[in-house]
Amino acid sequence: MIPAKFDWQLNQNVLSDEQKDIATELGISPLIISILFSRGYKNIDDIKSFLTPQIENLRDPYLMHDMQKACDRIKKAIENNEKITVYGDYDADGITSTSVMYETLVNLGANVTYFIPNRFKDGYGPNPKKYEEIINDGTSLIVTVDNGISGNKSVELANNMNCDVIITDHHKIPDDLPEAYAIVHARYPGDEYPFGDFSGVGIAFKVATALLEEIPEEYFDLAAIGTVADLVSLTDENRILVKYGLQELSDTQRPGLMHLEQLAGLKADNINEQSISFGLAPRLNALGRISDATTGVKLLTTFDDEVADDLSHDTENENKKRRKLVDDIFLQASKMASNNTDKHTIIVYGDNWHEGVVGIVASRLVEKYNKPTIVMSHNPETGIYKGSGRSVEGFDLFDAINGIHENMVSFGGHSMAIGLSIRSDDLNTLINHFEDYAVNNGIEKLQKPKLLISKKIQVSDVTKQLFDNLQMLSPFGTDNEYPIFEFEPQMVTNVQTMGKSNEHLKFQMLDDNSKINVLAFKNGKLASHLESLSDCVHVAGHLEKNTWKGRTTIQVMNDDIYSDDVEIVDLRSNQLNKSMFQYSNSLYVFFHEKVYKQILPFIEKYSKACLYNNLSLEENFDNIIFVDCPDSFESFNLVLNAISKNNKLILYLYNNNILHEMPTRSQYADLFRFVEGHKDIKIYDDIDLLSDYLRIDKSNLAFMINVFKELNFISIENGIMNGNRNPESSDITLTKSYILRKHQLNVKKKLLDVDNTTLNQIIRSCF
Repeated sequence: MIPAKFDWQLNQNVLSDEQKDIATELGISPLIISILFSRGYKNIDDIKSFLTPQIENLRDPYLMHDMQKACDRIKKAIENNEKITVYGDYDADGITSTSVMYETLVNLGANVTYFIPNRFKDGYGPNPKKYEEIINDGTSLIVTVDNGISGNKSVELANNMNCDVIITDHHKIPDDLPEAYAIVHARYPGDEYPFGDFSGVGIAFKVATALLEEIPEEYFDLAAIGTVADLVSLTDENRILVKYGLQELSDTQRPGLMHLEQLAGLKADNINEQSISFGLAPRLNALGRISDATTGVKLLTTFDDEVADDLSHDTENENKKRRKLVDDIFLQASKMASNNTDKHTIIVYGDNWHEGVVGIVASRLVEKYNKPTIVMSHNPETGIYKGSGRSVEGFDLFDAINGIHENMVSFGGHSMAIGLSIRSDDLNTLINHFEDYAVNNGIEKLQKPKLLISKKIQVSDVTKQLFDNLQMLSPFGTDNEYPIFEFEPQMVTNVQTMGKSNEHLKFQMLDDNSKINVLAFKNGKLASHLESLSDCVHVAGHLEKNTWKGRTTIQVMNDDIYSDDVEIVDLRSNQLNKSMFQYSNSLYVFFHEKVYKQILPFIEKYSKACLYNNLSLEENFDNIIFVDCPDSFESFNLVLNAISKNNKLILYLYNNNILHEMPTRSQYADLFRFVEGHKDIKIYDDIDLLSDYLRIDKSNLAFMINVFKELNFISIENGIMNGNRNPESSDITLTKSYILRKHQLNVKKKLLDVDNTTLNQIIRSCF
């Protein structure tokens, strides 16, 4: 079996006449309309608006709380040449937000600078000490981007120092708001903007639009990067920002982005949301994780090509460091986690692990083990453990740790992610509480996260036309995920692993005369299972275009895979050797006592062997191995019905008997006449001569003689065969020898003479 990681939810909507009419009117695939209906777009106007995002659909920025007040104060500061500081954040959203706000103010002639906090020295968000330094340096107006909504102490300090603070933020609004001069937020209580899911750069873009009194199309590229990187909803206005932003990125005039795209291996004619998610955003995020994110703002805002080239290489080098750190720490952390497989939670730590990447490591451990995870770096000098936690769907990580928050040096976060610091004296308290909370709150009963399946389709349905139709729904992301399809191929083949550690998987799905490649990242461990289940797997995946050596094809990117059938490994052989009996934790099943006794001495010490009619499955075995071939399919079926689909079946089905079809009626008659006409036949000495004379295969001849003997047609004494006079007429088909041979031939037909696919089907039908 291969268990599914997700709970598959297939869209069961039947295409209605209304949907068909809309598809006809718009001239697009009914599948696209069906997907849009399932996502809440249920009339032609909403569908048109979604499919063709327009700049003019960006709403009036002054609808946002305190926008007028914020713009008036900024304009006043510009008129009076007050020093303005843009206070940003160190992730990709914060870097792009800072760049948009800074460039806007520069273009308006402001006396402006910016500050990006250092993750390690300044921490996240408004830092009162940094506010004090900034104000003492002459700043009289601080404009926050992508942070500030929880900066009560910092704002209070600024107010006391006669410095105004304008907060522009998108994070969750706390119960106690800071007393800032203005708070520009799409979800301000009682004054909500019509769309509330902006990222930090989305809010900054709205402020820039208001200040410049026009939509600043030159900032679309920055807005797209921050919006995609921050995983906010890619609907409504965000869809417009990203749609136009991707076009801007394809022809960006920013030398920093040009160089960064080149280093990321991106081609201008193929820039999409994945280019941001896997190319640009990780590189910008690496700056804040490894060193100083100020480099990112310089990179995005400079128009000096030489400076941009230098900064882009600095950024690329930091990203390489980040990747190596993640890989190195993950390797150590994964080994630690594998030593505690009996636990429902994971807490791992190491001396001086880089604090900037422990959150990424935690995410990778969750992906591998599907357990709530905390990864911490231990500082031997201070004795403090500092790190990040990531959760699984349905488990509130914040609540899990909040119960011992008084033991923490620092603690914060939400249900899916936390940050924390703890003294060494309290480490065991954290470890024990975390596990106890998980057990007491039913972590074993957690449901799998849902995977929404748009439609079940055939391999032959995957065409370039289908792919092109689906692109009408792009850009894809949160709340507008790429449609996922379910496949139930007739066969998977060409299973192979990829990557330095064989961690990835590639295979082909076949249906009749159609085939398609599938890539399954981080699923290399499934390779052997997939080969054993090649004719009974379900694949969920989305489509992607792949260009290799000038040839473009459509492939499936695997999102999940499962099979609820038994794994079958076909190793049928007419020879046995010692190496075939070295499997650990396996049960070897025999159908013949003679073979059982011969092989028993070679069975690996951590495995067991038994005859089929003495089967014991009280222990859990990794493999059930059928060594020899049964004499009847009923015996084989008896064993199959006693075992579980969770067991892997390995089939040797050793058989050294050459079985031909049943002798014909005329062959029986020929033998009978020969016995009647001859006496004292030396059957053992002359069997070959008799076989040649009667033109009957020797094995068949021996079988026929046994049948005659059982019917008392003949007698054999001391190797001499003679016919019995006047034998009673009997039915050959009722003899034990005939019945056994009939069963053996049936076994041969079902288990030995068939190809692998047919054998698998026959065995699975028995369950």
